[in-house]
Amino acid sequence: MTRGWITPLVRAAALLAVWAGLAASSAALAQNGGGACPGGYQITGRQASGQSYDPNQANRTVLQITLQAAGADIAPGCTSAPVTITPQSSTAFVFANGAYQLGFVQLNSSQVSRANVTRFELSGNARNRLVRGEAVTIDLFEISAGQFPAAGEYRGTVLVQVGSALPQAVLFTIAVRPAIKFLAEQGATTRDLSFGEVTAGSVIRTAVFYQSNAAVSITIQSQNRGQLVHTVLGPIRAIPYRLSYDSAAVNLSTGAQVSRPFRGLIAQRDEMVLEVAPGTGRLAGEYRDVLTLLYTAY
Repeated sequence: MTRGWITPLVRAAALLAVWAGLAASSAALAQNGGGACPGGYQITGRQASGQSYDPNQANRTVLQITLQAAGADIAPGCTSAPVTITPQSSTAFVFANGAYQLGFVQLNSSQVSRANVTRFELSGNARNRLVRGEAVTIDLFEISAGQFPAAGEYRGTVLVQVGSALPQAVLFTIAVRPAIKFLAEQGATTRDLSFGEVTAGSVIRTAVFYQSNAAVSITIQSQNRGQLVHTVLGPIRAIPYRLSYDSAAVNLSTGAQVSRPFRGLIAQRDEMVLEVAPGTGRLAGEYRDVLTLLYTAY
């Protein structure tokens, strides 16, 4: 009797062990290939385009990011893990240089299934490519055309996250180049200035209107080195004149350079005063000179 009871119990124990082994195998299968992606996977990212912006050009400036899985042999189930791109430290994406910000629009490319001011979500196709080990480049933002931001480096950091894995910070930098533009509606960039009759002396006041996103260097040159030359007799008959630029005297005999610090993005008005002193014994006729002013933002 005793041996009769022992045998079934041993068999039952062996059968239970087989069932336990099957259960363990089933659990392992569910983790590695059944659609789950425990812990997500690590990803690397870098800015792929849009490193500079020139306010004087109308070229399309798109900011792209390139993503790629950091390791190999990623579980196929990880294709279902969401991949998101979000701002690092605010509720919206921002690219700033101190108090200045760049204007931009968000793009909704084929690699993105959803885009709004707080996040991008990658499409299934993009996720599949990442799991296969491919690099995926995505259009995220376009710098708004026509803006005139202050020169300098604008920065913004986004966070890229796969599932519940730790997010990867990706820094975007956009160098806005120094630029200047003349405001022709307030003053033409080329003009003729007349002293009129100069026997008793004469004064001309004129202004240059411009906008700059940086400091400005102004080079001033006189074709006749600060003299009005007789149009018929030439340099043997000349009348000297003086020039001041924004109240500072300019030496036209050798050429001069005037520097202006960055004074904000508002329109600037620089005044020039040209003066001929009274004089006698001047031959009748017309006298001329050409002044060239070269403005360079830096």
